[in-house]
Amino acid sequence: MVKSTLKLYEFYNLEAELNGVIDQKNGQQISTGLLLERLKVNLKYWLQDLSKKATTEKEACEAIKKDLIKKYGEQDDQGNVSIPQFINVVNDADGKPVSGDINPKFLEFQNEWNAFLNEEKEIEHKDFKLSDFEDVKSDNALTTFFKLVKAED
Repeated sequence: MVKSTLKLYEFYNLEAELNGVIDQKNGQQISTGLLLERLKVNLKYWLQDLSKKATTEKEACEAIKKDLIKKYGEQDDQGNVSIPQFINVVNDADGKPVSGDINPKFLEFQNEWNAFLNEEKEIEHKDFKLSDFEDVKSDNALTTFFKLVKAED
């Protein structure tokens, strides 16, 4: 096992690169992940292990995000908390917004959230080598995952 350092936002990317992305609105697959490719069983095992770690870190980040939304947001009548991006919104005759001011609380949230996502964290994983994937054919960009793979001479 080896340790690598990723920024917290990269755990989101890594999880998507491994598992794929599904559109939350319609449930359709936007991209397939590396785990859906034909892989040797031992390689799939280690990728699933890595996926679990990335997913756990992503879930921890989402919990922090919820706390930040509570910190900067406003609660509505149903108990939902949100941070409107704009305040003092002016609507046209059809009720569509035409102007407004940026909510300073939204900017504070955004600044704190972005600073948090740029913090680094170590992840322990199999010592992946490029040759481990020589039979894999993928159309996906695996930018974050490739940071965890060693190229051999």
